Amino acid sequence: MTKSMALQRRFLADAAHELRSPLTALSLQAERLASSDLSNQARQRLDALQSGLHRSRQLLDQLLALARAQESDKGKASEISVRHIAYQVIEDLMPLAQAKNIDLGMVGEQDIHLTVAEIDLKTLVKNLLDNAIRYTPCGGKIDLHVKNFIGKSILQIEDSGPGIPEDERERIFDPFYRILGNDEVGSGLGLSIVRAIADRLDAVITLGYVREQEKLGLRVSVEFPTQCLATLTP
Repeated sequence: MTKSMALQRRFLADAAHELRSPLTALSLQAERLASSDLSNQARQRLDALQSGLHRSRQLLDQLLALARAQESDKGKASEISVRHIAYQVIEDLMPLAQAKNIDLGMVGEQDIHLTVAEIDLKTLVKNLLDNAIRYTPCGGKIDLHVKNFIGKSILQIEDSGPGIPEDERERIFDPFYRILGNDEVGSGLGLSIVRAIADRLDAVITLGYVREQEKLGLRVSVEFPTQCLATLTP
């Protein structure tokens, strides 16, 4: 069973690699065509083509990220500040938040220092934040917290979106799973990547509502194990 799953992951990674080159070539041709003198109808069709190519490239990137996250090799570990990585990701994704007028930022002054592969931590935070931005309505709010208390080291992301019903919370980590009634565009792999990285780090992910009584807002907590900790900064 383990060998079969490894072969499946290898196939997905190889297929994604092979498809990247022709997609890149098509994208470049579409960009050149965009600089041509086109009719309105042709321009609309080209816009649709470029949007489709962009989504396809994003899907391939996510497939490659998932394949990497599921590998047993944890990569080269170094001491990393969770707060520093969070600020980097916020800067990268700020244009997406600003496009929806979402208030995105860090809360508090605490930090956690982990001994992990930087790419793993950055990918985990980026996919969690990207998911929060996608499902938070325009004018909403997303807060990141880094917490140290009672021997626990936790990264927490809270948003003002609709939240996730309890009976859906395990299934959202399945590849390509989507909650019924939600039309948000995405690869459907972001949270699968998050779960794969968390499992590899022995971190624990907990989901809950931000406003429990009203069943609104999603709170995602990632608790890191003691073996990942380097030093703690109060």
